[in-house]
Amino acid sequence: MAWPASGVVVVWFLCCGTTRERWWALVVVTAISGVINQATGVEPVGGWAFGLVNTSTGWVGAAVLRRTGRWHGARAVESMGDLGDLGLASVAGAVVSALSGGAVAWARFGTGLWDSIGLIGFRNALSAFVVAAALLAVPTLIRLRGTRSTAACAALVTGALLASYLLMESSWPVAFTLLPPLLVVALRCGYAVTALVVGLQGVIVVAATADGRGPFAGVDSPEGRVLLAQVLILVLALVGLLLSLAENDRAAALRASQRDRDRLRDHMDAALVANAHVAFGAAGETVVVDVNAALESLTGCRREDLAGADPEWWFEPTSALAVIEGVTALRSGAASSWRGRLQFDQRFGGANVDAALSVVGTTSSGRAIELNLQMIDITAQARAEQRLADLALHDELTGLPNRALWADRLRIALAEAARTEGLVGVLYVDVDHFKQVNDSHGHDVGDELLREIARRLSSVVRPEDTVARIGGDEFVVVCPRLHDREDGARLAARIQGVMAAPVDVGFMHLSPTLSIGVAFAGAGDDPRVVMRRADAALYAAKDEGRARFELYRPDYNAALERSAQVLVDLERAHRDGEFKVFYQTIVDGASGRPVALEALLRWQTPDGSVLLPASFLEVLEASDLIHGVGEYVLRKACEDGAELLMRGFNLAIHVNVCARELARPGLLPGVRRALADSSLPPEHLVLEITETQLVTVNGSLLRDLVALRDLGVRLAVDDFGTGYSALTHLVDLPVDIVKLDRGFVAEMVDSPSARAVCSGVSAMAYGLGIAAVAEGVEKAEQAELLVAMGYHHLQGYRYGRPRSMPDLLAALVASSTGSAAPGGGEPSLEIGRPA
Repeated sequence: MAWPASGVVVVWFLCCGTTRERWWALVVVTAISGVINQATGVEPVGGWAFGLVNTSTGWVGAAVLRRTGRWHGARAVESMGDLGDLGLASVAGAVVSALSGGAVAWARFGTGLWDSIGLIGFRNALSAFVVAAALLAVPTLIRLRGTRSTAACAALVTGALLASYLLMESSWPVAFTLLPPLLVVALRCGYAVTALVVGLQGVIVVAATADGRGPFAGVDSPEGRVLLAQVLILVLALVGLLLSLAENDRAAALRASQRDRDRLRDHMDAALVANAHVAFGAAGETVVVDVNAALESLTGCRREDLAGADPEWWFEPTSALAVIEGVTALRSGAASSWRGRLQFDQRFGGANVDAALSVVGTTSSGRAIELNLQMIDITAQARAEQRLADLALHDELTGLPNRALWADRLRIALAEAARTEGLVGVLYVDVDHFKQVNDSHGHDVGDELLREIARRLSSVVRPEDTVARIGGDEFVVVCPRLHDREDGARLAARIQGVMAAPVDVGFMHLSPTLSIGVAFAGAGDDPRVVMRRADAALYAAKDEGRARFELYRPDYNAALERSAQVLVDLERAHRDGEFKVFYQTIVDGASGRPVALEALLRWQTPDGSVLLPASFLEVLEASDLIHGVGEYVLRKACEDGAELLMRGFNLAIHVNVCARELARPGLLPGVRRALADSSLPPEHLVLEITETQLVTVNGSLLRDLVALRDLGVRLAVDDFGTGYSALTHLVDLPVDIVKLDRGFVAEMVDSPSARAVCSGVSAMAYGLGIAAVAEGVEKAEQAELLVAMGYHHLQGYRYGRPRSMPDLLAALVASSTGSAAPGGGEPSLEIGRPA
């Protein structure tokens, strides 16, 4: 009915690590079996033959287990595959023992061959499976001893075995009620305990059935009772062991899932960036599964308050829509990731974040079911960007829109007027005698006065009007959607009226007045033309005595339209390459040798005539075109200077820089780029600015000039003596050269005052350690006086008129070879080095 040795020998042979150990085990098992058979009265030959039969079960079963590749020794069953291996090994060993045992029983005891084979095979297979499973679980049971679950499992095992015993003592046909207590053990105590209980239940079933007790006692056929008992044991083994393994797998999966969750939370908490794990609910809604500590800190909310909610609730409406779009795109598979800037609602801290959504889990069909939302706090960066945007579009002193923003508002107003045929007003406001305020009371008082004027202007305009500060003491107002011209006049009058009250600055009472020019525009008007009309009206108001406003009149138009046409022609000239660079020499006063060249702009019209800057420079410098033209002159002068140097003419190149070019950021990189592109050494370049521009040199411009000086580029002050700059500017600024204004040179022969100025400038330059150049030298008498005063370098028509580079180069070559003689009152040109 049962043969426990079949399971014992399988485990025994499995424990043998070497072939030698397995042969020793075969001898020992055979000997023990033979002795037991002899002791129990079995016929001697048959008894020892059955000893060999018993060893065949273990040998074959262990060999089958090793052949599976997963068994290299005795160990606990860990999976369904292990249990299947054990069943296969039990059946294989039982088949061999059944065939050999059936033959021995038929030959020695006269039993039926097939009955013997069937009886031994089923008995040995079942016994090997149950007993081997129980024996292999023993090490696991030993490790479980002393754990917190031991007492509970011991109680369940005791209850299950007691119930099994009572059921097997009953003659009622309730044998399969052994399953419920076994199922409880399988679900609560794991595979090892279940294997032990299955084995003990098998002992109880065998003992009761063999003793004629239990549910099978009523079966008349002994073979029937044996078969039912064995089937019951088989069912108990399969159900109990399979269920316990399934429960083990489920518990292991839960533990692995929990480990993954714990690991995910640990990673999220360790992350410096705010993190949220997002999943989709049963109804398709988006739900936050978990958040990390960084997100708690960012929002000021607890983890439990953030989890379980839809993440879009955290954000401002615009940001919430962006989150919905990102989630939708990821869920539909239209994108694999999403990134954007979001702002939290004030309830969640109001922070600005750089957010990224990515897929972290998918179903078998590929639909996204879990997302990761990462957020980096960029609140400080967003505020800095907003601050920079405000600075770029607003005046730092008054907070009003600057020229760029005001020009954009004017363009918008004119575009709207083109659609509605409306009227746009532009008021150009200038503070009368503001320079006197700065000179008398200082810039702090002047700044406070400008701030108060800005406040008063803003207080009298309409909400849709724009007040801007576009210069030192210049304001403009753009008024869209005016009903008529009288509206603009009334607004100008209100501005005049609001400035009637004195302005208190500290202990001083100031009574500033404003001059205002008013112009009107409609559909099709150019913003630049509109501004010039307002500017013309402003100058008319100043000419009429200031502290008043003037409306633009058509009689102002002639000069304005001429300027507008000149600007159009200038733009065409720049586009078509009509601007040329001519050069005038600067010579050594004693020898007449050229030491430098000054680059001068000329306009060569299509008819071949050459226009001097006096006819167009004012219009050019008032427009943004000056930047492009200035870059062209600088680049061309550097290229020509480099070519001269390559040909052996070592001459410095002077390039004029106007006020608008100085005021524009980018002077330093522009000069560096021109030098690099042309390969002209920096020490061969001299930048000239007028004396009146010295007062504007401060802040970033001063840093650029110092950097250029460090690079090797020199700075010259042109038209020196015409302005009223303090000498401290020459001391504080990186000035290398002063150029005496031509007006003093023209009068010095006949005017003692002019001679005194010329002499004083030379002495001042000598005292400061800088070079002095005299411009406008046309006569020999002027040259002699200037050289006697200490001017080493002279410039003027006496030494040559401005000429194009080809003409100049030809003259330089001819002079250096001695092939040409001076003529026309102009001395010959000789090669010199820059001072």
